[in-house]
Amino acid sequence: MTHDHSDYFTFHQQLLSEFAARLPEALSEVVQEEQKLELIANLETACQELKRDRALAQNWLFSFICMQPQLNPLVPRDLLWFIGGDCLHFLIDEEIERFQKIEDLVAETPNLSWVEALQMELPILVSLNTHSGSFEHPEPLTHCPL
Repeated sequence: MTHDHSDYFTFHQQLLSEFAARLPEALSEVVQEEQKLELIANLETACQELKRDRALAQNWLFSFICMQPQLNPLVPRDLLWFIGGDCLHFLIDEEIERFQKIEDLVAETPNLSWVEALQMELPILVSLNTHSGSFEHPEPLTHCPL
């Protein structure tokens, strides 16, 4: 049976939207107005292209984490998995294992959505951090992993 992955996309799109909504205020504290506007504009473009291609979001998120490490706690961990690519370097092994378990559970269970599997397998991701729908990285990242 094929699964409807629209809830998977919608869930992560919502996380990205919530992150984008919190970003302007946080950026105001650490960058100049011109850089803030550029970062926000580039994120908006990446959000618009998300359904067609995740590469822009991947590049933006990876650069953001590397250039603004003090704001990394704002980034939902779930987004790093969803965006994938180089963003996976920011996840610890245990997080990767958990997200893989969720994907496997969805693939093996007919009619189980991503959100249902997430709630079954990882309630901590949904409930611990109320403003982002995920938990923060257990250790602050101070450098890019590549």
